[in-house]
Amino acid sequence: MSYNKDILAIKRNLLKESSSSNLIDYYDQSKIILDARKAFDGLIPYSGLGANSTNDYFSSIDLIGGKLKTDEDYSDVDLSLEIGGRYSNNIITTDVPFFISGMSYGSLKLPAKIALHIALNKLAEDGIKVIMNTGEGGALPWEIYGMDIENSSIIEYTNRLLKEHNLDNINREQLFQRHYPLVVQYASGRFWKDPNYLLKADAIEIKIGQGAKIGHGGLLPGSKVTELVAENRGIPPYRSAHSPSRHLDILGPEDLVAKILELREVTDWNIPIIVKVGAARAYDDIKIILKSYADSASIDGYVGGTGAAPWEIRDIIGINTIPSIKMGKDAINDYYSHKEINEFKLLAHGGIWDSKRIAKCIALGANGVGIGTGFLISMGCTLIQDCYTNTCPAGLTGSYEKLDIENSAKRIINYIKGTMVELQNIVGSLGKKRIKDLNKDDLFATDELSNMVSGLSSNNKNYFKQIKDKIRQIDVHGMELNV
Repeated sequence: MSYNKDILAIKRNLLKESSSSNLIDYYDQSKIILDARKAFDGLIPYSGLGANSTNDYFSSIDLIGGKLKTDEDYSDVDLSLEIGGRYSNNIITTDVPFFISGMSYGSLKLPAKIALHIALNKLAEDGIKVIMNTGEGGALPWEIYGMDIENSSIIEYTNRLLKEHNLDNINREQLFQRHYPLVVQYASGRFWKDPNYLLKADAIEIKIGQGAKIGHGGLLPGSKVTELVAENRGIPPYRSAHSPSRHLDILGPEDLVAKILELREVTDWNIPIIVKVGAARAYDDIKIILKSYADSASIDGYVGGTGAAPWEIRDIIGINTIPSIKMGKDAINDYYSHKEINEFKLLAHGGIWDSKRIAKCIALGANGVGIGTGFLISMGCTLIQDCYTNTCPAGLTGSYEKLDIENSAKRIINYIKGTMVELQNIVGSLGKKRIKDLNKDDLFATDELSNMVSGLSSNNKNYFKQIKDKIRQIDVHGMELNV
């Protein structure tokens, strides 16, 4: 009997045995099936994309209208985002407050990466610059080199890449150009070997962790580590690529400072440096990053997507995006309470894919947001969460022959332009001309729990403050004090 048939048989037996006791009414069937899979092959079940949160707080936070009379045309609303300038000489300027989160070659197949590359180039030609993050798998040749490349090994590798994916007829001149800002990841696996990976980037992101698997290293299953993926990463082919759960030379705050200063010297203090953490102890993490000569911090809520994460890590460890933004912003405000505000930027990831969520994150305190799953959906992702299996109905994370690059690039462009118009309408309707002027006064929490985790107003009450005040009235013996 095949693996799938065995699993189906287990499921039928569970349903049959539980029909009288209504066992399934009390237990999550998906978790029962996961345990059945684990018992069958002894392997820890993995999943792609993000966790399924029972409450991510976005739906219980509303935007408050701004004006009695509004204009119909909000096309002049400023959506720009700048990163850098705190310690870097260079500043990235982008025309939208959202960007493509790190999705590496290997996790995504080559046609999907090319579709993103072509779409952002076309948008840049139209005057719309959008940032792309490479992910931790290293950059592709056309992302860091122009047409004047003279390195024969790079050209030869490019030819083999395109031929393997039946793309050897692609226009090289169109491919070997980049007009959008590129952020490269400096992750624990160090899956890059060319110094130009750092030197030709527009920004460097030191990835400490990500929301989908906080405290757990990355994994690219061996079936996805083809010879060309392995060559790009500098690892053996057809063996699982494991990223350590931490940087081996960053053991604490002092090491983070030393690493950032090292990268500052390598890049002559020109390139902005971002530090990315999974949302856990966000207040403490942001305080450390603020003191570490970084230009920016990224917080990734635990619903953030990934190519492969253990179910038990993905679904229970970490905190959601909304409370993580609050804690991060509180840390920034406390740090600058007696200092002159400068150019430190807070970026948010995790469960953000539409204009309403982007606006809410920025109003709460984020300067920009990263989107991963939203871009996958724009290219046809069906959300089956089997990204790690090397099979994909849309041809994004597997079965690459199914992806139409030209059509996917058009859909990416439509997604970005449509989201821009929606954001301009939201900001304009709030009576503002710049999205960076959104703040907490533009938001309203509709229930007590959302009020507590976000610090927003809710029926003119602050339940979080009430509970803190009540705790202060109780001594260590549980006796209420008369204060």
